[in-house]
Amino acid sequence: MTLGLPGHLARDSLSRALAHGGHCAAWVCLGIAVFIGVMGATEEADPAGWTTAALSTLLAGILVLVARFPTVTLTLIYLVAGTGAVLALTVIVMDPAYGLRSTDNVMLALPRIALILVGGAGSGSLIAITWGALGYGLGEAATFLGAALAGGVWTPNVAAAAALGMLVLARGSEGLSRRTDARRETGLHRASQQTRELAIRHDYELRATARLHDTALSHLVAIAAAGSGPVDERLRLGIREDLSLIVGRDWAIDHAQADAEAGLLPQPSRPGGPARAADDTAPPTLEAASTAAVNLGLEVRMSGDLAVLGVLGPGRAAALDAAVAQCLVNIARHAGVREAEVAIGFSDGEVTVAVMDSGVGFDEGDVPEDRIGLRTSIRARIEQEDGTVRLWSTKGIGTTVVMAVPEGGE
Repeated sequence: MTLGLPGHLARDSLSRALAHGGHCAAWVCLGIAVFIGVMGATEEADPAGWTTAALSTLLAGILVLVARFPTVTLTLIYLVAGTGAVLALTVIVMDPAYGLRSTDNVMLALPRIALILVGGAGSGSLIAITWGALGYGLGEAATFLGAALAGGVWTPNVAAAAALGMLVLARGSEGLSRRTDARRETGLHRASQQTRELAIRHDYELRATARLHDTALSHLVAIAAAGSGPVDERLRLGIREDLSLIVGRDWAIDHAQADAEAGLLPQPSRPGGPARAADDTAPPTLEAASTAAVNLGLEVRMSGDLAVLGVLGPGRAAALDAAVAQCLVNIARHAGVREAEVAIGFSDGEVTVAVMDSGVGFDEGDVPEDRIGLRTSIRARIEQEDGTVRLWSTKGIGTTVVMAVPEGGE
């Protein structure tokens, strides 16, 4: 039973509800004892009735304090007072004048049951059972002593024993439910943790695959485009620098983001609209895409305002830059043209970059499963930043890739 609450709150709420239910039952028993005492005093003119009503009222008052302030001290005071009250009532009830044969009667069962349902301090099932058993034992001892003083016959009270049995059953079931729920929550927590670990691992693998793919493919295409003869020194330095980034344990981290945090790249501005970079002399740029275009020998026409990139966090801006660079690599490899167009815009809280070419086009469904350029380096990379990628391509006409990412991000 969860009561529609989280597991730990449901267990505490259920335990408090059981304790409150026990207190209500105890008040009912004491109320009946008060009523019987008053009726005996008024109808039968029996002075002992007032004593019975007074003792029962006293116990009910102390139980109110226990319910309001469930401390060990108040619980012990209630048990001590209840034991004294049961002793006094046993001496009164077992008077030969009333003609009761044993202590197994209604008048002694009422305060005994109230003593068992004390609840006490703490919300655990074992604690509640312990207090109930203590109340039963003290009540039994008080009844035995009272019967001996009054010269009556002591017999275990069946109603009191039944009340203890129901208390143990209810609290025991609740305790078993606690353990079952705890094991279930532990399993759910473990499953949730494994799910998070798998998601992190998947994210890392996608980033690693995309970075390795981009690094290797872009330089291979650049070397092929350079033709025969010595490799240009600038290209050589770029290859050496990129290779240095994929050595070591942290080679798959976003180095562009690390550079931005170190002040090497522009920082994002406050969300809400396009903003300029912190340094007016260094506006936001698509650095990786620009480098790829130069290395590939592509002529890229740029339209729109690059300043809109300032609304993106360093990591998100770097991911968009890398995706655009991969689009240019794909154009250089597959489109059969040496020209491309890149359009940048900002609308409805999103930065949009469209990369267009008038090349041979293709059918995305025909792309083999082992080709990861479009799937990983572009689509998966943008989707990791909560963005979207839309692609239109017609054979013989060209291809348009539109990438949109929300402002902000890390």
